[in-house]
Amino acid sequence: MDRQSRDVRDCPTKMAGEVERSISSSDAAPGICHGICAKEHSDATLANRSSLRSNLSSDGESDLLMAAPSERSHLPSRILVRGTNWVGDTIISLPAAKAIRRMFPHASVTYWVPAGLAPLVGAAGVADHVISFDGSYGGPARRALRMAARLAGGGFDMAVLLQNAFESAFTSWMARVPLRAGYSTDLRGPLLNLRVPRPREILSRHQVFYYLGITDFLRSHFLGGESPGDIAPDCSVTIPEEGTLHARRLLVELGAEIDRPLICLCAGSVNSEAKRWPADAFAALADLLTSRLDAQVIFAGASGERALIDGIIGRMKGRGAVNLAGRTGAVESMAMMNLACAVISNDTGSAHMAVAAGSSVLTIFGPTSPGATAPYGPDARVIQGIAPCAPCRHFRCPIPDHPCMSAVTPEAVLERTEEILEQKRWKR
Repeated sequence: MDRQSRDVRDCPTKMAGEVERSISSSDAAPGICHGICAKEHSDATLANRSSLRSNLSSDGESDLLMAAPSERSHLPSRILVRGTNWVGDTIISLPAAKAIRRMFPHASVTYWVPAGLAPLVGAAGVADHVISFDGSYGGPARRALRMAARLAGGGFDMAVLLQNAFESAFTSWMARVPLRAGYSTDLRGPLLNLRVPRPREILSRHQVFYYLGITDFLRSHFLGGESPGDIAPDCSVTIPEEGTLHARRLLVELGAEIDRPLICLCAGSVNSEAKRWPADAFAALADLLTSRLDAQVIFAGASGERALIDGIIGRMKGRGAVNLAGRTGAVESMAMMNLACAVISNDTGSAHMAVAAGSSVLTIFGPTSPGATAPYGPDARVIQGIAPCAPCRHFRCPIPDHPCMSAVTPEAVLERTEEILEQKRWKR
């Protein structure tokens, strides 16, 4: 392996409209929900919510049952959860969302998220309803006022703010939600009346525990006692059978040979071009996977990344790679990843979606450090390019040869992919 790339094995698990709508609604949102049909959204949501409730009631943590009947009347019954703004953060926060379900199994839980994340939240089965907003809501001030007007009619008795922004606290305060829980960051402490302590050590652990710090505080506040230590954080989303069948049909329609090993490549990165492994490297890797492993390579991504992936496929020496960018929504994308033997991704939301889908994922890091925000799960691995200028926060690398990402060679990624496939065979 190239000595300029650092191979970090298993580090994520070892490091430290204007009306509230049901999650079974059919309105498709922009972004990750592009292309998802109403029936799939409804079926996946209802099945996952039912499955989640069943699993949470039998996994050994019956928090509500620990409370005396007289105490249960004081528990919140209509909970508003302000989710995060990014795909990766949403998936990392799923263990906290599931903890809320365990603590308050009889409460109605409404998620408040950007429209593009509504299908993902629905598929996760952690919410009864989703309230979403899009760009038409304007900037922070106008958006806060409009959202406050919507939320005020929801009869919520507690808001749990997973997002750290001032705006979310101000909005829930304007909406007169009686209890407002979250970290006192971004000068919003006076707007919260359930202020979650933020000890120094939590900042050195994986971000999944940052969100769980909020639910640990709520458990102590409402139910007493500490968080059970035998429940591992779970970022998974159950893929419905119909979603898997639809993914298979789409792959066949696009010419993929699904009897060969499927390997999914995620070459984009919406929030940072600096996080992208070079197009030539992805093309070379795709050729190696095809020639040495007889793999069927599929590229996944957002609709805005379709041209990028077309360019990568055009650089390949071989033929047969399939470009799925913009053709799949959240549930379909995760179903595709679940079908794949391995997912290889830049440091972007796709890597976290692969973990949620139960896939084996190798994430390529360069300008960012795996640390607290790497995909979290037993089958999540990372490989990191080393350069004197890294880490950095540049949106686009100012150095022509992009040294940190170029330090990761296609051969090194192929070697790790072969290890993943060998481990999967051994497990079987």
